[in-house]
Amino acid sequence: MEKYFNTAGPNQPDIQYTLNPLKRINLAEIESFIAQRKYFVLHAPRQTGKTSMLLALRDYLNASGKYFCVYANIEGGQSDRNDVEGVIANTCITIARRIDNMLGGSEYSKLYVEQFEQTNKSSRLTAFLGFLSQKFDKPFILFLDEIDALVGDSLVSVLRQLRAGYDQRPAMFPQSVILCGVRDVRDYRITLSNQEIITGGSAFNIKAKSLRMGNFTKDEIHELYMQHTEATGQEFDEACFPMVWNATEGQPWLVNALAYEVTYEMAENRDRSIKIIPEMIYKAQEQIIYRRDTHIDALIDKLKEPRVRRIIQPLLATNEDADESLFPTDDLQYCVDLGLIAPNKPVRIAKGAVKAVKAITGKDITGRTED
Repeated sequence: MEKYFNTAGPNQPDIQYTLNPLKRINLAEIESFIAQRKYFVLHAPRQTGKTSMLLALRDYLNASGKYFCVYANIEGGQSDRNDVEGVIANTCITIARRIDNMLGGSEYSKLYVEQFEQTNKSSRLTAFLGFLSQKFDKPFILFLDEIDALVGDSLVSVLRQLRAGYDQRPAMFPQSVILCGVRDVRDYRITLSNQEIITGGSAFNIKAKSLRMGNFTKDEIHELYMQHTEATGQEFDEACFPMVWNATEGQPWLVNALAYEVTYEMAENRDRSIKIIPEMIYKAQEQIIYRRDTHIDALIDKLKEPRVRRIIQPLLATNEDADESLFPTDDLQYCVDLGLIAPNKPVRIAKGAVKAVKAITGKDITGRTED
């Protein structure tokens, strides 16, 4: 079966072209944090490979034989919003089911229902994680993905229940926890049901460090595209690669979306004897912009938020890069985490967001200063 470029969800290497996710992070640093029993945050804009990396890291740690590592996506709790009991129940049962999937059977899902379902919502997650940590014969490592899908009282409850058991690690609580999401936990501005506003940093002050996943490098883009050439024989003109970099700055979803568009959506290019040339790349990026694919549409929605507009509008008005001191620090970091602003100085709209800006404003800013 021919592989294809992935534009949705975690990579599945058996059917999708894949770069080794563990080479995109400082693996030695993460292993050191885990050995030191630290809790930390991994964040990056959407569709940058966070989940693929966490799944690969889970498998790597379990294969080492030193840990029992579990990944759980708790985005399902978003539907419960400020229903704390519903979110805590969803978080616990999601973790239990992931363990059952790894080990086979349904033991841990049943244990949760039998022993913890009636526990007080303010301590249920703490109690369940404590139980699991004592149950396993290796230190328990937990990855919670999509943590920032939760809101309000429910998010604060999850963060504080993790904090409550922290002093009991590793014998009676997870040795290390990674929280993964779009934003750094310190940027969470959480409005409680009584309208009190707190920050994620105050609710989760045990965080040792925040790690941010970066974009693909130029070499990684070339490596990814060459997997297609090796698999199918279809060549990319070398002149395509500077154009791909200019259009994406290595944003993983855009890199994959351009390749998928030009090798599959453009039906004439499914003939693998046809060489991909720069004109085709240009056509592909225009089609992605005007079709407003999911990733572009999500960025367009964020452009409507007041704190985003406070950053983007001045940049559009002057069509120039800017000094970071001109902007509110929290708003600027929020835009960086969303992938709207480039993470490196000076302050400028990220190439991935250029497409969203063009789609909603009609303003083409591709002629601005390049790296």
